[in-house]
Amino acid sequence: ATPQNSRPASLLSSLPNPLLNTLLEQPLSPSQLWIASAVPSQTSQWLEAAGGARVVRNSHIPIEGLYGTLGCDRAINLLGAGNTVGWPVLVIDAGTALTFTAAIKTSQNSASFYGGAILPGVRLQRQALGERTAALANALTLSQSIFEVSSCGQGTRLPARWATDTSGAIASGLVYSLISTITDYLCDWWRRFPKGKVIMTGGDSPRLYTLMLQTLQQEHGLPRQHIDTQQRTPEIISRVQTDCTVDTHLMFWGMQAYRQSILNQSTARSTANNTTD
Repeated sequence: ATPQNSRPASLLSSLPNPLLNTLLEQPLSPSQLWIASAVPSQTSQWLEAAGGARVVRNSHIPIEGLYGTLGCDRAINLLGAGNTVGWPVLVIDAGTALTFTAAIKTSQNSASFYGGAILPGVRLQRQALGERTAALANALTLSQSIFEVSSCGQGTRLPARWATDTSGAIASGLVYSLISTITDYLCDWWRRFPKGKVIMTGGDSPRLYTLMLQTLQQEHGLPRQHIDTQQRTPEIISRVQTDCTVDTHLMFWGMQAYRQSILNQSTARSTANNTTD
């Protein structure tokens, strides 16, 4: 990155996070830094710090049909997924928001955007409850701890569905509503594309994946008449275990694929120009 003494003083006092400062101290040229961000203000800060850095543009991502307002984080995750497990593929990003983003392969053998959805994730739902319902503020902290403790390490456990206190009720609502939504989209995805793959990513993806499997296994143990046969079948458990994986580094694989695509295009243009000359 740029030498420290060449960085604007105003920028040094307002770096958004320690990662930026750490990267700027590495022996890298600005052209070696590639930026993908859905937040324009953050992109501007990075470009001010390393003016020669390259910014990921949706228009340069080798997937057809990406709409103009699609977040580049969703697009680059999709590219990483397709290059990792092939097409068709569905990416479920469980971060601040919970997003579903899918792409397929066309008859011309190129990747094409299929569609997706966005809804509030765990953090946004908790934030909304805290801002709109003051009486729940104290219970929210405890409900988050229940969510974290119930889904890590050995002895993973689901929160009680029918809770008997406020924090437990919040944890139940958050966990089971998100799991139900994810399961519904998975069932529809595999109905449309029986050979489709799924990758979950984002900070909450390991927890939600574990809790989803637990929920499905728990429901599979219920008498048949208590199960919605359109969604809750033994087959969905097997599909989740074999065709749905968790990769919290998916964006980096997408960045790698994007970078290689740009470099390949540059090489092709140079070769064509040399041939013409």
